Amino acid sequence: MNEEQLLEIITNPIPDNYFPVQFLEECKAFKELDYISPVVLKEEVVSRCKTIISPQWHSWIEAYFQLVSSGKFPFLWPFRQDMIGFNFREELDDFERDDELFSLGSDPVGDWFVMTNSSGSQVFLSDHHIYDLYDGWKNPNHLVAWALRSALADEHGLAVADIMNAWEQRNDKVELDALKRIISDLN
Repeated sequence: MNEEQLLEIITNPIPDNYFPVQFLEECKAFKELDYISPVVLKEEVVSRCKTIISPQWHSWIEAYFQLVSSGKFPFLWPFRQDMIGFNFREELDDFERDDELFSLGSDPVGDWFVMTNSSGSQVFLSDHHIYDLYDGWKNPNHLVAWALRSALADEHGLAVADIMNAWEQRNDKVELDALKRIISDLN
C-alpha cells in the first residue's frame, strides 16, 4: 500500500457504521497484523454490559465480543483487551462512583477504556488508581479507529506533517479532534 492510500485511510471520516466492516478493511493496510489471543467472556459480562452501555451500542459490543472471543481482533498497541468487562464494584473495595463503568479494554499503562450508564455513547479512560474519567472519545467507533489508525501510522512511519497536509487537502475527512488524537503519539 502506498503512502497516499495510507493517508487516505488515516484521514477518512469515521462513520456511524465504521465497526466492524470498515475497521476490518482498514486492518488490511498493516504490513504485519497480529491478532490477540482469544478472550473467554463469561455470560455475566455480556449481560452486565447491556445494563451499562446504551442500547444503541449493543450490536456494536456484540460484534466486538465476537471478534475478541474468536481471536480475530487485531493487536493494536494503544488498545488492549485486558480487563474487558471488569466489574469495578465487585472487584475494588475503594470504588465509590455513583455510576457503573463497563471496561472495553485497557491502554498500555493499565488505565481502562470505559463506558458508563450515564455517558451515552462516549468512551473515557479511567485512571486505574483513582477511577477518575478523562480523555473522552466520541463513541466506540472513534476509539477503535484511533487505535487502528495510530498503530497504522506508526508502523508505516508516517510523519505528522504529511498526515496534517493530507487532511487539509480533503473535503470529506475525519474531525480535527479525532485526527489530533490519532497523531498525538507520532514522531
